[in-house]
Order: sequence, then structure tokens, then C-alpha cells
Amino acid sequence: YHRRSLNEVVMFRYKTIFGGELDARTFENQKTEVKIKCLTLNKFSGIGMPHAYKVS
Repeated sequence: YHRRSLNEVVMFRYKTIFGGELDARTFENQKTEVKIKCLTLNKFSGIGMPHAYKVS
């Protein structure tokens, strides 16, 4: 259940930010569009993550 829930959250974020439709017509261009959007979504996630550092 946990993995499926994480997958659903990722798809919700993807569709909320980028919309549910692809703009490209050909399959090759659609693959490229999805890759670019996924990389962008990962960048957004990385920006929001806290920086971990050791406190001594």
C-alpha cells in the first residue's frame, strides 16, 4: 500500500503542476516532454528539501 500511495502522490503533484495532458503530438516528443517535466519536478522537490548537517 505504501508504494502505491507514494506513486499516487507523485502523479497528483505532476498533474497539478503541469496539467493532465501532453502538448507534443508524436510519441518521441511526448517522451521527451515527460522526461523534462519529471526532471523539473525533481528539481522542485530538491529545492524544498531541508539541508541536513551535523550539529556538534
